Amino acid sequence: MNAERTLVFPGQGAQRVGMGADFCAEFPLARAAFDEAAEAVGEDLLRICAERDLRLHRTEYTQPCVLTMEIAVHRVLTVECGVRPIAFGGHSLGEYSALVAAGVLELADGVRLVRARGALMQRAVAEGAGAMAALILPDIASHGVAELVAGVGAEVANDNSPDQLVISGAAEDVAAARALLAERLPELRFVPLRVSAPFHSRWMRSIESEFAGYVADCAPRLRADRATAVTSNFTGEFHRPETLTDHLVRQISAPVRWQDNMRALGRTGTAIVEVGPSAPLSKFFAAVGVEVSRVVTIGDLAMFRTEPSQSAVHTEPTAARMPSARSAPPVASLPTPPTMASTPPAPPADRLVLHRRPAAPALLRLFCWPFAGGKAASYTQWRTRLPDWVELCAVELPARQRHLGQTPIRRFGELVDAAVAQVVPLTDVPFAFFGHSLGALTAFEVARGLPAGVAPEMLFLGGSVAPHLPRPGRLSSLPDDQFLSAVGHYGGIPPEVLDTPEVMALFLPALRSDFEIFDDYRFVPHPPPACPVHLYGGRDDRQVAATQLEAWRDVLPGVRSTELLPGGHFFLSDQRDALVDSIADKLLAVRPNAVPA
Repeated sequence: MNAERTLVFPGQGAQRVGMGADFCAEFPLARAAFDEAAEAVGEDLLRICAERDLRLHRTEYTQPCVLTMEIAVHRVLTVECGVRPIAFGGHSLGEYSALVAAGVLELADGVRLVRARGALMQRAVAEGAGAMAALILPDIASHGVAELVAGVGAEVANDNSPDQLVISGAAEDVAAARALLAERLPELRFVPLRVSAPFHSRWMRSIESEFAGYVADCAPRLRADRATAVTSNFTGEFHRPETLTDHLVRQISAPVRWQDNMRALGRTGTAIVEVGPSAPLSKFFAAVGVEVSRVVTIGDLAMFRTEPSQSAVHTEPTAARMPSARSAPPVASLPTPPTMASTPPAPPADRLVLHRRPAAPALLRLFCWPFAGGKAASYTQWRTRLPDWVELCAVELPARQRHLGQTPIRRFGELVDAAVAQVVPLTDVPFAFFGHSLGALTAFEVARGLPAGVAPEMLFLGGSVAPHLPRPGRLSSLPDDQFLSAVGHYGGIPPEVLDTPEVMALFLPALRSDFEIFDDYRFVPHPPPACPVHLYGGRDDRQVAATQLEAWRDVLPGVRSTELLPGGHFFLSDQRDALVDSIADKLLAVRPNAVPA
């Protein structure tokens, strides 16, 4: 599939409670975008988006929140889904998202600019003094609507489509326009908009000079040459570098020439994707006969399932089935229940997805097994601290990220069989296993299930009760509210997900299926893997006591060390650098071709 796309971004009015929370819970780079923006403006924008915070609908907060959500999703599309944007457009505020996505503006500058823009726009007119309204009528331009509204003092703010204009002005002028249009064009639909000021009108000219100062502050960091890939609301055509800053300032009081923008973007000849909290622009494109895809929630990534991931240098194998985008990637982890159940027939190996970040040359492979609700992205940052001769291989269960339509694994035996089939072809170089919680149990059982003569150089097991000890009762069969309450005790679910029902609903199915794997596990005595083992735990982990962690020594005589790190059950996130550094130090002892000290 051709990965080239034109991306378009909606503006203010597209916001919704919970926007971006699902992407942040699944993709660390999306959360990093929100962190970067929060640092720039001194506000926790993700919390404003995810919670029912009234500030989400105040212009000075709406604008940085919408821009940040759109850039977070843009980064997921380009890095995780392999999308290659070649052109960008945005409606009003969305033009700034387009400029950040194109690399013209840095994200920090973008959010600071739009926050200043929103505050100035709010301040330009006393609340209630201005108004805006959408006017909807087929072939609206042919009816002289713009001239009619101008005659009573209002003006066109947005030329959105052949069927829609938005007007703006003083509240009494917009009311007069409504009365006139009802008399002259009774078939026209007049839809008042819930806005706090008359945007894109002469009422905004008073703030242009002050906003120009904010734009000038960003000028040293602007990459204006890249603006030629972004359409201008002011002109309707692609930006020219020499007029970029002037046209951004003038955009505040000028009408949005969106029909012209759509024509310019259509000339690129590439498929168009709308990226935002909702997808109003797709309706405008539909009015001119252009089909637009949308990415609003994490489930919408299913359309890119056949495109390669750029976050993994190489991904293999990838399951082909993707009929649905409704199963959800989970976010939490629990300690593992007791071990192996009877093994049904082995599933195909492509039920797992392996994200590989090769070293050059790879002298050793480190397989990282997912915790409950985990995904390969949880290990992405490990690459920066591992030795350059270690190839990171992060294993992902089915029904995650771009593979949401796969059938999840629900039996522990299926997981082990699929994992063994996946690992064996990659044992041509020495390898080691790391696993946390469910991942620790998986690493242990996969190591025991490998063919004779094939064994890891080391096992690193963290956050897991020893497999032969008694465990809590089944959780996977609990009703949703009880299940989430039980899972919540272990931590790991971001508040913005747990507190937003519509987002949590996306995550619940896969999270529950992971606990079906837990509940299916029964320990069976078998010979342990013949390799050194190192244990890790959290000092404040209320679910895995130090004695329960140490009990791994009962079944693994190769245990060499136990290390307790600060934090609770999710110490692997809170103490990531310390954990990876410890693992890297221990791998040095088994580095192939290493010279003894």
